[in-house]
Amino acid sequence: MASYAEALQALESYRGALLEGQLNESVTASALSKRGTAAFTRKAPLTNVHATGVGLRTKNGKISGKTFVIKVYVFDKRDLGAKVPALTSKSFDGVQIDIERLPIQQALAKKKAATKAKKAAAGATAQTTPPEHQARRRPLQGGIQIAPAGVNYVGTLGGMVKRGDTYFMLSNNHVLADTNRRPLGSHIGQQFGASVNDLVATLSDYEPILFPSDGVTPRNKMDAAIATLDNTNLHTVPGQMFGIPNYVAQIGSPIPGMAVTKSGRTTGVTQGSVVATNVSGVQVNYGTKANPLVATFDGCVLMLGDGGPFSSPGDSGSFILGSESGRAVALLFAGDGTYTTACDMTAVCTRFQVMPA
Repeated sequence: MASYAEALQALESYRGALLEGQLNESVTASALSKRGTAAFTRKAPLTNVHATGVGLRTKNGKISGKTFVIKVYVFDKRDLGAKVPALTSKSFDGVQIDIERLPIQQALAKKKAATKAKKAAAGATAQTTPPEHQARRRPLQGGIQIAPAGVNYVGTLGGMVKRGDTYFMLSNNHVLADTNRRPLGSHIGQQFGASVNDLVATLSDYEPILFPSDGVTPRNKMDAAIATLDNTNLHTVPGQMFGIPNYVAQIGSPIPGMAVTKSGRTTGVTQGSVVATNVSGVQVNYGTKANPLVATFDGCVLMLGDGGPFSSPGDSGSFILGSESGRAVALLFAGDGTYTTACDMTAVCTRFQVMPA
């Protein structure tokens, strides 16, 4: 049985072997094509692989094992491409391999046109109800509804962070900055941002989300942004997360199998587990099904909810906390109705040079 550290080490070797196999197959196909050989139709090894990480086995939306494995995520398990024993056998460098379907994830901001309060998701606690997370709240707390002024969507205020004596709210780029579209200095509102009295912060920084261009597919590390509080009195009680009394304003490290919780504007407080970490190659759609705009993310954390979805549209920006420690381990930004995808909180706070407050 491999340790977490051993699985992470094997993952890096596996990624190298996978890339080498795919490149070799590509070169062979190209050479045969130049010779006019049409008979070469074999697909590259694990053609549908788009992400790999370290995690636990799952079955029917639930964790089914306690052994750390190399997670290989594909779009379609029925067509894995050429059989390569080193990549498709039961183990690699002594670590078991688990090939699993993971569809393209959807960024989870929610259109205002459909802001009717949903029932709490399966696995939600009875401490709060979704309408309470969508109401106007002062002082500001993590887990409540926010949006830039003048947009037609809403998201979640993940929590407060600080740099020196300056306080910020932390959420996603696609929530606070409308996926790179809002200029710095844009007003952020809570509850809807439609009234001057509801304007509470100004966009101060965001990590740009990079999309494919000219045949190049850039890699993203996070979907994150911060906004400076207009008035420090809006955050009078440090370390508050609406509906989660044991929140601790500190950073924790996610690990597969860890029990987690989150507070979000759509589903309220829900419970779940970390399924995989260090997941690279995750595809996230920032457009629609009809007009997709897909970005690739590395270093992601994947969660499953207890008995149902961990998140829904509108929960984007939520802090994901370790259930026992209460510490922030990840920043929620996407999902597919089964899996929830998040950025590693250490990477996010390092990027903006902030700490939870």
